[in-house]
Order: sequence, then structure tokens, then C-alpha cells
Amino acid sequence: MDKNIQLYCNTDATGKITKILTGERIIPTMTFQYFFMIDKKTEINLDKFYIENSQLKQMEGTTLIEVENLNPTTEQQLADMKKQMEEMQRLLNLLSTPDSTDSSPPEGTTEDPLPNSETETTIDSSEDIPKEGQPALEDSTPIEN
Repeated sequence: MDKNIQLYCNTDATGKITKILTGERIIPTMTFQYFFMIDKKTEINLDKFYIENSQLKQMEGTTLIEVENLNPTTEQQLADMKKQMEEMQRLLNLLSTPDSTDSSPPEGTTEDPLPNSETETTIDSSEDIPKEGQPALEDSTPIEN
């Protein structure tokens, strides 16, 4: 990464950065103790740095946040596009491959349609229908008019 970012800063007695001014083309309006040329990754992670012996140093045990290149070269753009295309092709292949867990019926067979609410019901035996004067159920008594 290019070190094209200006860092103006002040520190306390322990070297902890207390005041900063950063940018690619800046003109400070006040006096600062230190000046450094830094990259974008350092600028993003300034809270993990301190100054010792007039040098900018990373605090021990800290992990820096990675910064994505906002202006990739043509080769980087082509490589990224190729990766995306390969991933898309892999996903398309997964979608077009028949899955053994598919719930559709095998070719050449048909499923019975689901019963709907308009299906007619017929009674095969006339014995099930009570005649006039007979009880509807065995343990019920006839209703008198």
C-alpha cells in the first residue's frame, strides 16, 4: 500500500496519540508535535499505535483491521471477476443437478390431486340412512312430531 496519507499528531507524556489530523492533501492550521506519511491501513488503525523515540509503533498484542483496496488495478479487477464467475457457475451447477431429495414424482407417473372442499361424497349403501320413524343412532330414541 502506498504511504500517501499525511498524519499530524500530538501525544501525551506516555506516547499515546491525543490529537490527530490526517488526509492526502492537508494543510494544518496549528502546530503539531509529529508528522508521518502513512498508508490507509495505518490510518484506519491509529487507535492501535503510539509514538516512541519519534517513531510510530504498533501496540503489542493488537490486530490491525484489513483495508480493501478501493482502486484495484485492472489485473486485480479481472481476478476478482473470475472468482465471482467461478462461484456463480458452481451455484448454477448445484441448481441444475437433480437432487435425490426432490419431492416431485418420478417421470412417467402422476400424483393423485389433493382432495378439495368441493368433492362430492356418495353413500354406497342405503342401509346407513335411517328411514322415517327409525332412530338415527342405535342408542337414541325416535323424535315425535
